[in-house]
Amino acid sequence: MGLIWDETFVLGIDEIDLQHRSIVEHFTKFSEAVQDGSAKEVLADLADFLVEYGQMHFATEETYMQKYDYPRIDEQRHEHEEFTLDTLELRKRIEEEGASRELSIALTGRMVRWVIQHIRKHDRDMVNFVKERMAEESKAV
Repeated sequence: MGLIWDETFVLGIDEIDLQHRSIVEHFTKFSEAVQDGSAKEVLADLADFLVEYGQMHFATEETYMQKYDYPRIDEQRHEHEEFTLDTLELRKRIEEEGASRELSIALTGRMVRWVIQHIRKHDRDMVNFVKERMAEESKAV
């Protein structure tokens, strides 16, 4: 399953959009590696990126959610925690078993689907809420 950045991922807050673009581009490169047979070589690097990315990106999103009192912050945090646990499990399996074609296939399936669904649905809902609050704030000033 490939993943290519397109306008359906653009949410309208530049900081978040740039971070989302980064993860999509990493998955695109990984999907290309799966296609050309070099996925095992890049799987560990992708896992490391995902762990670091998750910490930074989820903190960014949660800062917006807290600042603007997003009512579904707990749901978002739960999803972020699940993704983080998945990436840590992936990294652990790579360390224990080595990078394998099976892990590569599992990653391109489950995690890519998560990213697509999370950005296009959950993050879009959150960003729309935040943008409404930002607009209200700017009118009040």
